Amino acid sequence: MCSSDLPRYYPSRPVHLGYLLGAVVFYISGIAKGQTWWLGSEVSPQESGLGPWSLPAMLAVQSLGCLASAGVAWVWVARGSGDLGLRRRGAGRALSAASATWLLCLPLFYGLGLIWQWTLFHWHGSVQTQDWIERFGEAGGTPLALAALLAILVLPFLEEVVFRGLLQSALVSRLGSRPGVILTALLFALLHGQPSFLPVFALALLLGAIKQRTGSLWASTTAHVFHNGLQIALLASALGAI
Repeated sequence: MCSSDLPRYYPSRPVHLGYLLGAVVFYISGIAKGQTWWLGSEVSPQESGLGPWSLPAMLAVQSLGCLASAGVAWVWVARGSGDLGLRRRGAGRALSAASATWLLCLPLFYGLGLIWQWTLFHWHGSVQTQDWIERFGEAGGTPLALAALLAILVLPFLEEVVFRGLLQSALVSRLGSRPGVILTALLFALLHGQPSFLPVFALALLLGAIKQRTGSLWASTTAHVFHNGLQIALLASALGAI
């Protein structure tokens, strides 16, 4: 792969596999702990003993896993091996472009979501949802506000550090721009589960393209925050939580 295929903000040499393995293991551990080990995907909020705090507790555990995974990325940067894309220079223009692109892609995301749910319904015979959505209706007041904070601001930033900051940079440095973006998006979607795989894969492709073209992690994080915020607002409105 020629050097011209790598923008200046990506590492000039392949990222050590130890960083990649550590980031993925910590991330998967956080998801697994949040969904099965502590709360259990088959346990209701009442049975877990947490009541309305079930959702923020799940998201908090996942955030801790993401934080540990992001720590691997920051070690990578601290050792002078790479750049996450958190520089302020040129961030304003990148944020504007990312926001506009996300808005243009919204109909595509919702269309893919409907197609995917239709496919899963005909495959499984029932509508599939992510576990946190099933717990959303049990939260309210302070628990809901904390859950929204984690889902809209904390998790998107940490996930961008891990996936677009470290993993995508590493894959692009080894495989090139398009394969790196696609493989990162595929891993991101797979780890978010089958119920939302297709729309999340499309979102991840957009986030990866934004990071690849602008070199700004702030830009992809902004689009991610807007997307999660809209999903939470629509869900809360539909359930009468706001």
